[in-house]
Amino acid sequence: MSTVDIRPFEDGDATGIARLATTVQWPSLTDADVVRQVCTAPGSSAYVAEVDDTVVGFAQALGDGVLQSHLSFLAVHPDHRRRGIARLLTVAVFQATGTKRMDLITDSAQEFYAEFPHKPLQGFRIYPGAPRED
Repeated sequence: MSTVDIRPFEDGDATGIARLATTVQWPSLTDADVVRQVCTAPGSSAYVAEVDDTVVGFAQALGDGVLQSHLSFLAVHPDHRRRGIARLLTVAVFQATGTKRMDLITDSAQEFYAEFPHKPLQGFRIYPGAPRED
Protein backbone atom coordinates (compact mmCIF):
# COMPACT_ATOMS: atom_id res chain seq x y z
CA MET A 1 0.00 0.00 0.00
CA SER A 2 1.43 3.37 -1.02
CA THR A 3 1.85 6.29 1.37
CA VAL A 4 -0.80 9.03 1.36
CA ASP A 5 0.44 12.63 1.46
CA ILE A 6 -2.04 15.23 2.77
CA ARG A 7 -0.98 18.76 1.90
CA PRO A 8 -2.30 22.22 1.02
CA PHE A 9 -3.62 22.82 -2.50
CA GLU A 10 -1.14 24.07 -5.11
CA ASP A 11 -2.06 25.44 -8.55
CA GLY A 12 -0.75 22.30 -10.25
CA ASP A 13 -3.36 20.20 -8.38
CA ALA A 14 -6.31 21.73 -10.24
CA THR A 15 -6.18 19.27 -13.13
CA GLY A 16 -6.01 16.28 -10.79
CA ILE A 17 -8.96 17.58 -8.76
CA ALA A 18 -10.94 18.14 -11.97
CA ARG A 19 -10.25 14.51 -12.95
CA LEU A 20 -11.34 13.35 -9.49
CA ALA A 21 -14.53 15.44 -9.80
CA THR A 22 -15.27 13.71 -13.10
CA THR A 23 -14.79 10.31 -11.45
CA VAL A 24 -17.11 11.09 -8.53
CA GLN A 25 -19.60 12.79 -10.90
CA TRP A 26 -19.37 16.38 -9.65
CA PRO A 27 -19.91 18.33 -12.90
CA SER A 28 -19.45 21.73 -11.24
CA LEU A 29 -15.73 21.01 -10.59
CA THR A 30 -14.61 19.28 -13.80
CA ASP A 31 -12.92 22.43 -15.17
CA ALA A 32 -9.41 22.99 -13.77
CA ASP A 33 -9.81 26.80 -13.99
CA VAL A 34 -12.96 26.64 -11.86
CA VAL A 35 -11.17 24.35 -9.37
CA ARG A 36 -8.30 26.84 -9.13
CA GLN A 37 -10.71 29.72 -8.47
CA VAL A 38 -12.59 27.73 -5.79
CA CYS A 39 -9.40 26.66 -4.02
CA THR A 40 -7.82 30.10 -3.98
CA ALA A 41 -10.91 32.24 -3.29
CA PRO A 42 -10.77 34.59 -0.29
CA GLY A 43 -11.44 32.62 2.91
CA SER A 44 -10.87 29.29 1.14
CA SER A 45 -8.74 26.49 2.58
CA ALA A 46 -8.09 23.50 0.36
CA TYR A 47 -6.11 20.30 0.83
CA VAL A 48 -5.31 17.37 -1.42
CA ALA A 49 -4.44 13.75 -0.78
CA GLU A 50 -1.79 12.33 -3.08
CA VAL A 51 -0.67 8.77 -3.67
CA ASP A 52 2.29 8.25 -6.00
CA ASP A 53 2.02 11.88 -7.24
CA THR A 54 -1.66 11.41 -8.17
CA VAL A 55 -4.48 13.38 -6.54
CA VAL A 56 -6.79 10.81 -4.92
CA GLY A 57 -8.67 13.12 -2.55
CA PHE A 58 -9.62 16.73 -2.04
CA ALA A 59 -11.30 18.91 0.59
CA GLN A 60 -12.20 22.60 0.51
CA ALA A 61 -13.78 24.78 3.19
CA LEU A 62 -14.66 28.44 3.49
CA GLY A 63 -14.21 30.24 6.77
CA ASP A 64 -14.02 33.58 8.51
CA GLY A 65 -10.78 32.59 10.26
CA VAL A 66 -12.32 33.04 13.71
CA LEU A 67 -15.59 31.29 14.43
CA GLN A 68 -17.41 29.79 11.46
CA SER A 69 -16.45 27.62 8.50
CA HIS A 70 -18.29 25.46 6.00
CA LEU A 71 -16.97 22.23 4.49
CA SER A 72 -17.86 22.78 0.86
CA PHE A 73 -16.22 19.78 -0.82
CA LEU A 74 -14.79 16.43 0.25
CA ALA A 75 -14.08 13.67 -2.24
CA VAL A 76 -11.91 10.57 -2.31
CA HIS A 77 -11.38 8.43 -5.40
CA PRO A 78 -13.39 5.19 -5.09
CA ASP A 79 -10.21 3.09 -5.37
CA HIS A 80 -8.77 4.82 -2.28
CA ARG A 81 -11.76 4.87 0.06
CA ARG A 82 -11.88 3.19 3.49
CA ARG A 83 -8.24 4.12 4.21
CA GLY A 84 -8.83 7.17 6.45
CA ILE A 85 -8.11 9.71 3.70
CA ALA A 86 -11.44 11.52 4.05
CA ARG A 87 -10.94 11.86 7.81
CA LEU A 88 -7.40 13.22 7.34
CA LEU A 89 -8.61 15.73 4.74
CA THR A 90 -11.51 16.85 6.92
CA VAL A 91 -9.27 17.43 9.94
CA ALA A 92 -6.60 19.20 7.86
CA VAL A 93 -8.98 21.60 6.15
CA PHE A 94 -10.87 22.30 9.41
CA GLN A 95 -7.61 23.18 11.18
CA ALA A 96 -6.54 25.33 8.22
CA THR A 97 -9.69 27.46 8.49
CA GLY A 98 -8.70 28.54 12.00
CA THR A 99 -12.33 28.37 13.11
CA LYS A 100 -14.06 26.92 16.16
CA ARG A 101 -16.82 25.10 14.26
CA MET A 102 -17.52 23.82 10.78
CA ASP A 103 -20.91 23.21 9.18
CA LEU A 104 -21.59 20.91 6.23
CA ILE A 105 -24.36 19.27 4.32
CA THR A 106 -24.37 15.74 2.97
CA ASP A 107 -26.80 13.51 1.18
CA SER A 108 -24.73 10.35 1.25
CA ALA A 109 -22.20 10.26 4.12
CA GLN A 110 -24.17 10.75 7.31
CA GLU A 111 -22.46 7.80 9.04
CA PHE A 112 -18.99 9.16 8.23
CA TYR A 113 -19.65 12.66 9.59
CA ALA A 114 -21.49 11.31 12.64
CA GLU A 115 -18.15 9.87 13.81
CA PHE A 116 -16.87 13.41 14.49
CA PRO A 117 -17.95 15.34 17.60
CA HIS A 118 -20.99 17.16 16.28
CA LYS A 119 -24.45 18.61 16.77
CA PRO A 120 -26.90 17.64 14.01
CA LEU A 121 -28.73 20.58 12.48
CA GLN A 122 -31.02 20.93 9.49
CA GLY A 123 -29.67 22.81 6.47
CA PHE A 124 -30.61 24.11 3.05
CA ARG A 125 -28.80 24.70 -0.24
CA ILE A 126 -30.29 27.80 -1.84
CA TYR A 127 -30.07 28.49 -5.60
CA PRO A 128 -31.22 31.41 -7.68
CA GLY A 129 -34.19 30.05 -9.64
CA ALA A 130 -34.87 26.34 -9.92
CA PRO A 131 -32.84 23.73 -7.95
CA ARG A 132 -29.80 22.35 -9.71
CA GLU A 133 -28.49 18.83 -9.80
CA ASP A 134 -24.82 19.66 -9.17
